[in-house]
Amino acid sequence: MITLTELNSSRKFNYTVIFILLVIFTGSIASIKFIYGDSKKNEDKESTDETINNETINNETINEKTTEETNKDNLIEENDDNKDSLLKQWARFLIPLFAIGAFFIACCFISKIIVDGNSPLLSKSRDQFIGIIFLVLVASILTVLNLTVLKNVKLTDYIKGKKFSVVGVIMALGISAIIFGFLDNFGMKLGTDALDNSFLQLFLSPFSVDSRFKEHSNVIQDNLKYVNNWGNSKWKSVINQVLRFKDEIADASKQNNNSMKDLVQDIKEFMEDGALPLIIPKEIREINNKKLGTHAFVKNIKEKYEVIDGSKSMLGNTFSDFMGAILGAGIINLFVYMTSYDSVYTGDDNIDNNTLITNLSKYSPFMEALFIALGCLIPVFINIAMTRNDYNTNNRNSWIVLSVISLIIIVMMYYSVFGIKDMTLKDKKNSIKKTMNDLKDRLDITNKQNDKTLNKDIDAFINSL
Repeated sequence: MITLTELNSSRKFNYTVIFILLVIFTGSIASIKFIYGDSKKNEDKESTDETINNETINNETINEKTTEETNKDNLIEENDDNKDSLLKQWARFLIPLFAIGAFFIACCFISKIIVDGNSPLLSKSRDQFIGIIFLVLVASILTVLNLTVLKNVKLTDYIKGKKFSVVGVIMALGISAIIFGFLDNFGMKLGTDALDNSFLQLFLSPFSVDSRFKEHSNVIQDNLKYVNNWGNSKWKSVINQVLRFKDEIADASKQNNNSMKDLVQDIKEFMEDGALPLIIPKEIREINNKKLGTHAFVKNIKEKYEVIDGSKSMLGNTFSDFMGAILGAGIINLFVYMTSYDSVYTGDDNIDNNTLITNLSKYSPFMEALFIALGCLIPVFINIAMTRNDYNTNNRNSWIVLSVISLIIIVMMYYSVFGIKDMTLKDKKNSIKKTMNDLKDRLDITNKQNDKTLNKDIDAFINSL
């Protein structure tokens, strides 16, 4: 069995790993800026080089030696461009892979810290809010990155002149749904567990006040914590033993029965987990009235707890949906960078006329539902996978499922990145034509009297391409 020293050492190790993973998450996304550099400076440099070359051609006599040197320089520049293009292509694949991988692995370590924080070796639970702090921190980091490295102007610069693949469309639409689904369950678990006593008391108590016991509100609040501790402790064992020895309990006052030692042991462990009997104020105990006395007081606590307990999942879901929406939206820009998909026509008929692309509005709700369901299942399997039992293969089977899901996502990411191609001149012309025709339909520009000249000018422009 693990000792308290080993538990504290494990906690320190887990926090160190999470810090490193957060650095990888942030650094990998931030590195996009350094890989692409300052696009305005690059454009100015290209413009300056072109001007210098033109002046050289116009003002100097080009002999064979100069031509040979120029060809060598061009070859070197072409090789540098190819290396730069290859670097950027691999960066599109590896940066999102490291970022998403670091996030999901960190979530596993967060779960481990929370589980260890409820160890019976500790006199008091700890780290119960670390999951919430972690998600808020990741959301804040993503928000900052989206306002800097991944803002719209920068994003356009990263994907300009690129045409996405069909797999890229699936990936771009699916990843935010997977993140949302994951956080819907993972965040709900964190929110429900962490906010039991404090937030639920603060938020729900004002909405479930019994006018008969207003002056005992502080005692009721303490009792609700006790009942909550019952629910989080070994209540199942105690209930089992109570039902098992119901006859012996009934006769306990008449005889001493050693067969009840199991019940006594479970009750002892139950109380060691923090279970305490309800506090009944002296004034209440002295009231000999079923509607105002002890029975009514205890019943009120039970009913109030049922209201709180029934609201736990809903409040936890509120937290998870809030965080899921922020993180899901925040991660979209990263996958636009990865896939180059931004709903613009590619100009390539093989892509634009693909059945999936042309019917995307019909398929996308089902695709989103499928990916959300997949995301919801991930924390379920993580929860099972992190259990330790030498006599149960659920742990191993869950890791197999998680590995298969991870492999599918990685393969899709790879093909969505390496399926990206440069737009040809023909693609660019076709893209402009399709976009202009869509704009004509959207703006209702036809041969009507008011639009006739404008429609004619647009058609002339389209036909000139």
